[in-house]
Amino acid sequence: MGMIINIDEALKLRTDYNVLKEPLHEMMRRQQEAWERENPIDMLFVRNSISSFQETYTSSIGFAHAFTETSDYAVGPIFNTAEGFAATYRTRTFQGGFIITQQALEDRQYGRIKDDAAQFVKRWNGDIVEYSMHAILGGFVETTWTGGDGKASRLMLKSADTVDGDIMNTNKNWLFGIHKTVKREGDSNTPISQYNIYQPTNAINLTDTDVVPKVAELINAVITEMENYKDDNGKIAGVLGAKSIVCANDQRLKAILTSAVETDMFKAGAGTIQNLAYKRADVKTTPYLNDIVNKFVTTSGGSTAIPMFFIVDKGYNAENHGPELTERIQFTLDAFNHREAPQGIKYEGRQRFDINVATWRGIAAVFMNASGIYVGTTQINSRSTVSQVKQLAVYGTTTPVTVVGTVTTQAAN
Repeated sequence: MGMIINIDEALKLRTDYNVLKEPLHEMMRRQQEAWERENPIDMLFVRNSISSFQETYTSSIGFAHAFTETSDYAVGPIFNTAEGFAATYRTRTFQGGFIITQQALEDRQYGRIKDDAAQFVKRWNGDIVEYSMHAILGGFVETTWTGGDGKASRLMLKSADTVDGDIMNTNKNWLFGIHKTVKREGDSNTPISQYNIYQPTNAINLTDTDVVPKVAELINAVITEMENYKDDNGKIAGVLGAKSIVCANDQRLKAILTSAVETDMFKAGAGTIQNLAYKRADVKTTPYLNDIVNKFVTTSGGSTAIPMFFIVDKGYNAENHGPELTERIQFTLDAFNHREAPQGIKYEGRQRFDINVATWRGIAAVFMNASGIYVGTTQINSRSTVSQVKQLAVYGTTTPVTVVGTVTTQAAN
């Protein structure tokens, strides 16, 4: 995301404000670019922009087949499409500002001025990240993000598919949970149910002696599930891109996940077995997820956090409108005289963006417990009589050991 700084022409003519021109603006631009180089948002979301206040994306159904066998010289059949699930992308407006006082300008406190501006831009970007992380939590349960004035923004992130597969139903599924393919008119077949919340059949404790092979088996199982997802036509969706594991900045969990995808072999009894999760994904961590994932507990109102992580296919999300930070108006700073106390230059920031999602298939949430998952008093993996989570068999009866390499020799003649 870029940044625009519009300076009033009158300010440009004032010698007092020279410090607020190129040096200050260049510094702000560098602050912005630093966030863009390594931003937690880019671990979970793709970025896009819209040119109007809202846009609707609709999946296409109908191409159950693209060709059929015909006799020679026969006229080929025409296959038509129809509209499937729809998601409307919108943005919200965010504003805030700071004042550089007349006294600071008169005393040529340029270092302080630059520090204040840098801190403002840094905090603006930090707020966007915090808002986005809360939006991910909003993919499980309704939540809020509180701004600087104490007002709360409600966040609910739901995908385009509906709870029963009927495209006319307005009751959408949460981003994380059970999902349906399109139920066609006049079709008596039940829509396919698919999941993007996973748990092992038996809980995995971070202190288990065989925790690394257990987690490796879980990672491989989830990625395999994602590769087998069906699209709205019931065909293979093609979630085959490079995968990233995204987790909170937890010392033990980070080490375990990294070992799980970088260890090529595990010791099993007297022999070794191949690690099928080897090089299946890279691992990314961010402290901005720490508070978010700690909200997942095992009992209603409980306090014991559940180890969890996300698996993301950004390539699939970019092509199919997966979780996205949608920008309408980029970050803009307007500067003008502030004649009321404190007098000086007032910078007002403004940006229009929001988190949107249409397809759920490019992101999965993986929990290491085998029982209930709560956020506060809401059990997110059992919102109804239909479980919202898929359990995967994980055995983990091995002890991890890295095999560096082998050397084969041949006897002399």
